[in-house]
Amino acid sequence: MDLKLTKKRARFASRLLLVLSVAMAATACQNQPAEQADTSDTQSSDRYFIIGQDLAAVRDYYQSSCCVQPDGNTAYVVLYSILDESLTFKGLGINAEGEPIEAEVDFGTGPSNLLKSATEFGGGLAIGLELVENEHPGAMQALITGEYDQHLEQLAGFFKMIEGPIWLRVAYEFDGVWNQGYADTAQYISAYRYVVNHLRLAGVSNVEYVWQSSTSAIDDMIEKKHENISNWYPGDDYVDWVGLSWFLNLDEKPLGEITYTPPTQYQLSNEVLAFARAHHKPVMIAESSPQGFDLANNFNANIAAIWDGPANQDKISMSNAEIWDAWYAPLFKYMKQNKDVIRGFAYINDNWDAKPRWGAPHNEGYWGDSRLQVNPEIAGRFNQAVTEWRNQ
Repeated sequence: MDLKLTKKRARFASRLLLVLSVAMAATACQNQPAEQADTSDTQSSDRYFIIGQDLAAVRDYYQSSCCVQPDGNTAYVVLYSILDESLTFKGLGINAEGEPIEAEVDFGTGPSNLLKSATEFGGGLAIGLELVENEHPGAMQALITGEYDQHLEQLAGFFKMIEGPIWLRVAYEFDGVWNQGYADTAQYISAYRYVVNHLRLAGVSNVEYVWQSSTSAIDDMIEKKHENISNWYPGDDYVDWVGLSWFLNLDEKPLGEITYTPPTQYQLSNEVLAFARAHHKPVMIAESSPQGFDLANNFNANIAAIWDGPANQDKISMSNAEIWDAWYAPLFKYMKQNKDVIRGFAYINDNWDAKPRWGAPHNEGYWGDSRLQVNPEIAGRFNQAVTEWRNQ
């Protein structure tokens, strides 16, 4: 049998023991969360559960009646394109004159119309605001010099149309190597501050600003280094929430021949929480999904060649209990252990593999199917875990 696959099978066969050992070690090992600072002056007791991440996925979640009522839903938009009629205003849901439009646009990640996301379901809206230069070289510097002020005014007008709260993840996943333009930390900070300053001066009052790390072991694996997240920090006056992403298993490590061993999801998340406590900020798990797992067909597969092997290969059948214990249980245990600071939890409830961007040939890795409604047992456990977390 292939050695890599043997290692992977062994990893899941011993998952229950690993979960128990990690939990026991959490109170004594060097990965223990930093000493808790007094955060009562900046944090309320409210906890928010958010579902995402496109209109179709959120609609399916609600229509299935499978799960607990969210406090909001997730959507995404690229600042540089929201006045471009040829791109249907990048799915903002209003035209250049600020009038609502019915069109739902799909660029391979699911349908988008942010106005519908804000009004169709109730609750708040968690927006990932992209400032990346992948398709817009030089755009961040142009933003800083005022060339996108009209776009910011359009965004401010959109926010004023919405009654519910907005969590705006400005230039989210700042330390992700896939986000071109963010590596220049001084430019990133200037762009982040420029957006916040402009929206505040425009009189936007229903937005809380989220500064989100990718907390990605795969990012560190690609770059063969781990950066200091504080290098991107725009300052306490510009941040209401500190955010993180959570996709891997808590203690997961790369398989095969490797030349660099990155920090684990657990270690990276601890770093973000320690930073948040030091700055008296609440934490939002702003993106989360059990990457590599298929809840409809009960299997786990490789994520990416750089991590565990060719994407969507080496499939391993798993029971509902094994899937829960591998990914969900450690996450909710971590949230409980850090209840003083983790106040937001956004779950991506979607069939990733059905979306052109993330489906075959899996150029951006294999993501799987995280829809709770296709697996009643896991959905039931999820509902109980979210309810308990909210009521802590």
